[in-house]
Amino acid sequence: MAEPQDQDSQPLVLEPREHLEPRPSAEVMALAVRATTHDGIRPLSEQTVLNLRRLAEAPGETASTHLVVEESPGVIDSHVLGYAHVERTEPPSAEIVVDPSHRRQGIGGALVRSVLEHFPDARLWAHGNLPAAQGLARAHGLTVVRELWQMARPLAGEWSELPEVELPEGFSSRAFEVGRDEQAWLQVNARAFADHPEQGRTTAVDLAERMAEPWFDPSGFLLIEDQHVPEGQPARLAAFHWTKIEPAQPGHSTAPDGEVYVVGVDPDYQGRGLGRAVTVLGLRHLLACGMERAVLYVDGDNAAAIATYHRLGFERTSVDVQYADPQHAPGRR
Repeated sequence: MAEPQDQDSQPLVLEPREHLEPRPSAEVMALAVRATTHDGIRPLSEQTVLNLRRLAEAPGETASTHLVVEESPGVIDSHVLGYAHVERTEPPSAEIVVDPSHRRQGIGGALVRSVLEHFPDARLWAHGNLPAAQGLARAHGLTVVRELWQMARPLAGEWSELPEVELPEGFSSRAFEVGRDEQAWLQVNARAFADHPEQGRTTAVDLAERMAEPWFDPSGFLLIEDQHVPEGQPARLAAFHWTKIEPAQPGHSTAPDGEVYVVGVDPDYQGRGLGRAVTVLGLRHLLACGMERAVLYVDGDNAAAIATYHRLGFERTSVDVQYADPQHAPGRR
């Protein structure tokens, strides 16, 4: 969410679309870039961008609903001024972006109203929880139901020393091998994130899309395996740390951050220190790649993970939140 509603503007009536054609999909991605440049915060998640990119290449079925505000509806080359993406999960999850040059014209308010009209229990993301998003939420009586923290720590300098890694006897680490490890990883990821609203739903298609991204590097996708298996059987995947380094942006003088993209431990192996060990292995990989800072995202109510990251030198730097109508939000997640 990215703009307070101008109360004097005329209301917009929007109809949801189950399909989005390639041209408006490409227009939405361009809109997201403009908003990112203006706000310093990406308004759409990685999964939403991947979905839009797929639609921009060719129309197809998705589990999403789209609400689009166009400059000249019905005109083939009309620019997109506002967009809402609703992922039809349980409960639905929504993201809204408005063109920076067309804010305070009621577009954001119209998108919020339309989302809640068709999906009363939707959770609306406010990435960075900027003041404008807070004002829009207040105007519609929405309350915070989830917080997603961004945490960071330096990888270079006086306070950046990383601890040594000691794996339990019978455990070893190696890099992910494309064509070999996909199914085992999907199974452990699903078990490790069974209660997580996004990560636990990762499919083979989702994995393949990310592996096709320019940033994917299997050497930074680290696995810990249990070698205590019957003779002739493959070692069992116990924990993993998938790191991410985005390509440097043209014209940006600062180096990109290294990201603790996903850390997971099979529930059968929790309590053995494997989460901390594999996290440090990934941080050492990011340091070896020349990264000066590591960042990660973690749910604000995941006290155990936050404590682990605090002990490894991470501190909170920003917060994304989800807003919802309190009548349809029995409790914070």
